[in-house]
Amino acid sequence: YVTNHPNIIAASSYELSPSKLAAMTPNKLQSLLQPHFPPSTSSQSYELPNIQRRCELLKELGDGLMRNHDGSALSMISKANRSADALVRIILDSFPGFRDYVDTSDIPNTTSGWETAKSSPTVIHFYKRAQIAVADIWAALGRCQPEFTPFADSESSYKQLHNCCHFTDMNAVTTFPDYRVPQILRNVGVMKYASSLAKAVDDQVELEKSGLDEISIRAATVVAVEDLVQKVKEKLGSMAVMDDSAINRSKLDKLSEDVSAVTIDWYLWQQGEKLDRQNLLEPHHRVRTTYY
Repeated sequence: YVTNHPNIIAASSYELSPSKLAAMTPNKLQSLLQPHFPPSTSSQSYELPNIQRRCELLKELGDGLMRNHDGSALSMISKANRSADALVRIILDSFPGFRDYVDTSDIPNTTSGWETAKSSPTVIHFYKRAQIAVADIWAALGRCQPEFTPFADSESSYKQLHNCCHFTDMNAVTTFPDYRVPQILRNVGVMKYASSLAKAVDDQVELEKSGLDEISIRAATVVAVEDLVQKVKEKLGSMAVMDDSAINRSKLDKLSEDVSAVTIDWYLWQQGEKLDRQNLLEPHHRVRTTYY
């Protein structure tokens, strides 16, 4: 919700405005989304799963924007000064529902709060949703050059958005460790599960939230994608060295610059979705969580 963009209605009647989000109810959320659900029948009506928690997170988003950022996502993004890493931190500080971390200490609840958790040596930080939010903002508003935007009729306004969202440190963002990326990494042999974990996943047994198995899968996913990024960059670099064409070398160098955990994640996700629709993937791990 960008309050001063001319192509977006910045009014209280806008259903996704911060004030409306802060007042969201399960019934209202269901009614807003109902037209996009599968058609109801006389015997069955689709209801959004876990709607109460989804509503709480939307209310938190609206409250956080109004309390911390003058009710404006653009104001929040501007505070990051074109840093993806900084924007992730701002989101985490503003909205508790994005604080996707696990305390691995032997004593439960040793972290006294968010400020302690941020620097605790026993805490593992994943931040999938906070990072993918930043990546989506970058992809939609900051990655392309302004002349290739859908807002040609409002060039100056879009350039303001592009300037705020053209993050200069996207390589600081990791892959988004949920279920699909580890699923395809396992499918192609990049990741291999211990026999007991493989059986649990293949039998579609629900894993413990924040348990060792889930932590291990998510952490291994982050490490594996970082390794893939380096391998792809090395491959492109060797291709550029061996190419006699200066134009081709320039294209390969530019392509290498665009390779990051974010772009590799996008590729893996798209391939995973395609293979899953074709029933060519083994099952993904299952866990009840709002952090995916």
